[in-house]
Amino acid sequence: MRPPVLENGATGGTASQRGSRPVFIFTGCLVLLLLLGWVDYITGYELGFFVFYSVPIGLAAWYLGRWPGIGVALGATIAWWLADALAGAKYSSQFSFWWNSTVHFSAFVINAVTIAKIKLELRLHDELAAKLEASRQTLRAAAKVLPSCPLCGKAHPQTGRNDQAELRDLARGNADLRGALCGECAHLRGADEGAAPQKASSSCK
Repeated sequence: MRPPVLENGATGGTASQRGSRPVFIFTGCLVLLLLLGWVDYITGYELGFFVFYSVPIGLAAWYLGRWPGIGVALGATIAWWLADALAGAKYSSQFSFWWNSTVHFSAFVINAVTIAKIKLELRLHDELAAKLEASRQTLRAAAKVLPSCPLCGKAHPQTGRNDQAELRDLARGNADLRGALCGECAHLRGADEGAAPQKASSSCK
């Protein structure tokens, strides 16, 4: 039986896989923490595994976000504490124990927040680059239908009524080209933003 097709065109199976992916990643990070904790335990408390605990934290922060990364950071702190405690680590005072626990947890949280911030900045950069490329394509399309050369003012021989209509459509449909409209058309365009396109002023035709 074929999976149902959703409104956005994706099948029910595809949507289900996307929804289960964060659960799979988070579960994998926890399993990796258990594995690291076990290795940390069998090697003894004298050998530090601090750096390796950052691997599941980084994976959770990169693929799931800041708060899941902080949750895995808390799990890493607990795994480290259990590994050392079961391996026989002793502290001269409760202060030493809480100090080390706080330092480990703070370092893990810093790793999670930093990695999540880097991922967010990269995503915003990609979105900005896509918007910039779309604006460039719009400007290239507008340049092809300009009635005259912007440097010398000489009219382009291929410019006709169709090109002028295409240029008007570009100016109407793109906010970046609003400066090309006359005052009256710009006022109509701004007043009816989001509504059906208004007819151009008779002075612009």
